[in-house]
Amino acid sequence: MLRKNMISNVKIHSEEWHQTRLAKFTSSEIHFLMGGSALPYIRRKVGEELTGKPAKGEIDTEGTRWGSFYEAEAITKFGKQKGLDFLVVQQLICEPDNGRFGGTPDGIIPIRESPDGTEYEVETVEVKCPITFDNYLLLWECNTPAELKKAKKEYYWQVIDQMDLCGCLVGYFVVYHPDFKAGNMKIIKVEAMSTTIENGKKTYPIYEDLKLLRQKKKEAENEFDKLRSKLMSVAAV
Repeated sequence: MLRKNMISNVKIHSEEWHQTRLAKFTSSEIHFLMGGSALPYIRRKVGEELTGKPAKGEIDTEGTRWGSFYEAEAITKFGKQKGLDFLVVQQLICEPDNGRFGGTPDGIIPIRESPDGTEYEVETVEVKCPITFDNYLLLWECNTPAELKKAKKEYYWQVIDQMDLCGCLVGYFVVYHPDFKAGNMKIIKVEAMSTTIENGKKTYPIYEDLKLLRQKKKEAENEFDKLRSKLMSVAAV
């Protein structure tokens, strides 16, 4: 369940959005924690905390501008295809009191409200709109979460982290290209409780990845606090 107080009013790409994301481990970069780049990523976030400056500038290319422009169109088409009446679009999700983690799903689908009115059961939506034909088709040819993980693991982990942030067990990955006359959209449903059979035994690979991600996030938060404390114990010269 997603607590209502985690749904901020911060709009994507606004100055407030950039400032709020400083020193947070975000869904778009969470894949760094899942491989050999965890420590450099943690160091960048500590640096942001203690300087108030972003570790790296925003990437502004024709491809990123294209993607940002067509995401809204893709979300609209996704909603129509799914018969949805309402989506929460591109709102920053984070703990209201300086939590270490945050993310901005392209869409959040409200399913139902909790009896006490403080939470929503939701599903998440992440959209990618590659400008090049090869990058688009790389993703379009993926039919399962496992294939997405193999093709672009950073996108897979982004979806998994958005699901974790929103306390949900279902997320969608959408790839869209407006110029294709056929096959211009592919939707992959990511279900944490989906099963596979390995050696005659039922397994839950996505749920296991969700648990692994939570473990890695806890470890990253501990490392962040240790490094920050070391720096704070030494006076600036």
